[in-house]
Amino acid sequence: MRRRHLLAMSGGLAGASLLPARHGLAASRTIGWIAPEPQSTIAPFLEAFKAGMRVAPGGEQVRILERYAVSGPDSIVAAVHELQNQGVSLIVTQGAATPAAARARPTVPIVFGFSADPVAAGIAQSLARPGGNFTGVTFMSVELSPKRIDLLRAALPDCRRMGLLSNTMHAGEENEIAACQKAVQSVGISLDAYRVAGAGQIQPTVARALDDGIQALIVLPSSTMVRQAAAIAAQCLARKVPIASGWASIAQAGALLTYGPNLTEAYKRVALYAMRILNGAAPGSLPIEQPSVLELVVNLKTAGALGLRLPPSLLAQANEVIE
Repeated sequence: MRRRHLLAMSGGLAGASLLPARHGLAASRTIGWIAPEPQSTIAPFLEAFKAGMRVAPGGEQVRILERYAVSGPDSIVAAVHELQNQGVSLIVTQGAATPAAARARPTVPIVFGFSADPVAAGIAQSLARPGGNFTGVTFMSVELSPKRIDLLRAALPDCRRMGLLSNTMHAGEENEIAACQKAVQSVGISLDAYRVAGAGQIQPTVARALDDGIQALIVLPSSTMVRQAAAIAAQCLARKVPIASGWASIAQAGALLTYGPNLTEAYKRVALYAMRILNGAAPGSLPIEQPSVLELVVNLKTAGALGLRLPPSLLAQANEVIE
């Protein structure tokens, strides 16, 4: 692998970690961390969050109470209440735990790293002025979808029919679908949307899209799609159909390319927001951030299996090439 860098409670695992102390600062604050995924899946993002805490202005030693594999709205609500009872100053929610946390009516601020649209999910009034007790970073940026189509067209200049796989439970997906459909209108490509309401529908739906004759598949990124990424990639590879998506882990699972936020950098930004709130900022007045550090990941191993020879101009844009 070579990498280029551009500017840019139920059944869950509980734990606690302590950031290294800075000289002269005391351990005085505790925050909670709720993730719907297992610890092994989330570990890189928690480490990025800790790194962001260490360099945040005014950063100090903070204890983190970690809750993993907390899935289902009732379990997430219970986790919020449990952490509040333990005296946390704020809670960081990861991914799909975010909208469920709102049901708990938390009395402490919530800072999120969220892949969907927080306004469409009903947890913010707007990105600029979220209001209420929630703020953070959303990984969704609708304008990235047309760029993924452009990159896919560079890899497949003869492609005339694409499919788009989306999760109906992912708030804001309608806007992403509309942006993709608009992007293909002037370039002679038809785009059919295939929508699923859960992980169990993904493989049958992908099979239907392949039977319909799509020449490429765009997968709108979400945690559900990440969990199924290897299976989706295997299905499409067997039919010589390339995949484009938004997060590096999906390329690592076998997609041809991904273009979207660098999630490690995004979680460092989540940490900065957490520190600002710990230091007195009101969450409802902090604008929700969108991705600022983006990355293109190209999987040359997949390209070889598909029989594709990618243009040098495409590879030259890549932040990471998987070989």
